[in-house]
Amino acid sequence: MVTITGQAAEVRWGYYTAATLGPWSLVDGQLTAIVVDADTYRVSQHPLVFEVTRATGAWTWPLTSVQIAGTTLTASLQQE
Repeated sequence: MVTITGQAAEVRWGYYTAATLGPWSLVDGQLTAIVVDADTYRVSQHPLVFEVTRATGAWTWPLTSVQIAGTTLTASLQQE
C-alpha cells in the first residue's frame, strides 16, 4: 500500500482551479481531501487533474471520478 499526504493541493480543469484543497491523502489511487473552495461547474468538467505544487515544480495525476460531499472530496486517479 502506497500512501502520500499533504497540506494543500488543487483540482484543475485546464488552466482553471476547480477546487482548492486543504489536507489530503492519496492511498492506492484513491484521493480523500478537505475542500477549502470549489467551483461547482468547473469540478463537473473533464478532464480534471489533481495537482500538488512542489518547490521544484508540480505533481499532477489525471482523475477519473470526483465526488464532493459537504467538505470532503473523494476521487479516483487514472490507472495506467
